[in-house]
Amino acid sequence: MPLLIWKPEYSVNREDLDHHHQEMFHILNSVYDNLMDSQELSFFLPSINRLSAIARYHLSLEEQCLREMHVPDFDYHVAKHREFTESIEIIRNDYEDNYLEASKELIILLGEWLFNHVLKEDRKYSHMMGIPETAGKSQVNQ
Repeated sequence: MPLLIWKPEYSVNREDLDHHHQEMFHILNSVYDNLMDSQELSFFLPSINRLSAIARYHLSLEEQCLREMHVPDFDYHVAKHREFTESIEIIRNDYEDNYLEASKELIILLGEWLFNHVLKEDRKYSHMMGIPETAGKSQVNQ
């Protein structure tokens, strides 16, 4: 059972950014499901590697969009992005062979990021994205 489910009202009105956010929901749910349903933790490294790659690409694209829109708190927003990517790397490096603890930390980090940044901070600018309201409203493939 998923921990968090993507809903259409989470859209930032830009299909590519919404798709990345949905991928983050999917990664969170995959790590959570694997942690709850299995003693095998081999899913962790591929999951955090995938999250890291998506986050780098997504945040770069998002920052480009925000820069073009001349958002007033651009530097603050970018600083939050850097904190997030650094936190992913800390989890990857600090837990080495303790994937159980790393998985728990990743669930907490990603859950907080989705709730506090994506659903609050990113959505502040959704009206400025210029993409039709229906963009990015597909469900996450689970």
